[in-house]
Amino acid sequence: MPFLVTAVVLIAVLCLLNLLLTFGVIRKLRAQADEKADRVADGLVIPAGSAVPGFSAVTTAGERITREGLGETMLGFFSPDCRACKERLPLFVEQARTTARATGRSVLAVVHGTDEAREQVAALSEVAHVVVEPGDGPLGEAFDITGYPVFGLITVDGTLSATAFDPGRLSATSKATV
Repeated sequence: MPFLVTAVVLIAVLCLLNLLLTFGVIRKLRAQADEKADRVADGLVIPAGSAVPGFSAVTTAGERITREGLGETMLGFFSPDCRACKERLPLFVEQARTTARATGRSVLAVVHGTDEAREQVAALSEVAHVVVEPGDGPLGEAFDITGYPVFGLITVDGTLSATAFDPGRLSATSKATV
C-alpha cells in the first residue's frame, strides 16, 4: 500500500510539473506570435519612425485631408476583399472610439476599393474620416501600402510613430506617446 500512495503522489507531482511547463510554452508562443505580427506590419507600410510624405485626399463627406492638417491621428487601411480586414474592422471601430474619447486623437480610415466597400465605409464613417480610393491612390502611395489591414499612429509633427497588424496593439503605444 505505501508503494501505491508513493506512486500516486509522484504521478501527481509530475502532472503539476507538466502543467507548469505547458503554461510556460504557451506564454512563449504568444509572445513570439505578437513579435511576428509586428514584423508583418512593418512590411505592409512605411516603417515606424518615418516621416509621412505629403498627400491630399477627399473624404466621403467631402472634406479635404492633407498630412499637414491631420495632427495626431490613428489610421487604418482596409480592403473590401480582405478576410483579415473584415475580422479586424470591429476592433478598429472600438479602438477608434476609445482613442478619440481618451486622447482627442483624430481617426482616419482608408478603404481601397469602390462599390464593394460600402459596408466597411458605413461602419467606419461613425468614428473616422473615411477616404475611399483605388489601391494606387494618394494615401496608399504616401504610406507605401503593400497589404491589408494595417494600422498606425501619426504624431503632431507628421511622423508615423507606431504600426501594427492588429489595432489592439496600438493601445499600449498610444498611451505611451500621449
